[in-house]
Amino acid sequence: MRERDAITPFAYIYTMGLNIKDAETERLASEIAALTGESKMGAVRQALSERKQRLLLARSGMARGDRMVGLLEQRLWPRLPAGVRGSELSKEQEEAILGYGAEGA
Repeated sequence: MRERDAITPFAYIYTMGLNIKDAETERLASEIAALTGESKMGAVRQALSERKQRLLLARSGMARGDRMVGLLEQRLWPRLPAGVRGSELSKEQEEAILGYGAEGA
């Protein structure tokens, strides 16, 4: 087959860019971009990503407190030294952490 006999593709597959035509949405994207230093598209992408995450969490059926405990169990508590995990603080230790002294806070 000669090069001139090759079939040339007549269509290209590509994605269309997002074109925001709503003035309020454009204004919000501009404000968020200015506050964060991101591009407008970056601000929109981050907002959509965060909303998607919130929606997926809401659908999981777990209450916020349960999600917080899960986060603590999976990420924070394993990093604590073994001698600290599971120990209770005394009243004196709690007050020292909170900054209470003989003359109060």
